[in-house]
Amino acid sequence: MINSTATTSWMELAPCVGVEEFVFDPPVTRKSTKELGELTEPLLRTCLGCPVVAECYDRVRPQGSQFDGVCSARVWVNGRVVASAASAPALPKGLPSRAGVCGESSGVKGHRRNGEPLCGQCRVTAQRAQSRAAGAATIRKRGALSARKAAPAAA
Repeated sequence: MINSTATTSWMELAPCVGVEEFVFDPPVTRKSTKELGELTEPLLRTCLGCPVVAECYDRVRPQGSQFDGVCSARVWVNGRVVASAASAPALPKGLPSRAGVCGESSGVKGHRRNGEPLCGQCRVTAQRAQSRAAGAATIRKRGALSARKAAPAAA
């Protein structure tokens, strides 16, 4: 299932929009590859008939987002392909990054640039960056205060 903060016209053509089975819950990701293949066979068939497979892959970007579910006629667990339909279309190579890599500063900047809410990984990265920035300022202030206190004692 594709979730978006902004409506795009191609999403109206995607048969998976609004269907929860396309995104896996954690217990499903623990199944064996064979079980996942059997479980997702109807979903993969739906994906093969989809007219917007390339746009879907571009939007979901399963590798960078650690996606768990069905996208572009493939079963993804933690951003890795574990099964695919026999006639799955070729994936584009070197997909240009719009949102950077989630969990890194480029991902945080990309989400903000695209007007999207931060994903979990990027939210943690942004919080760490804020605390590092605050910590650096605090350390600089403490260092300056220590230097001022030490100067009169030396005189």
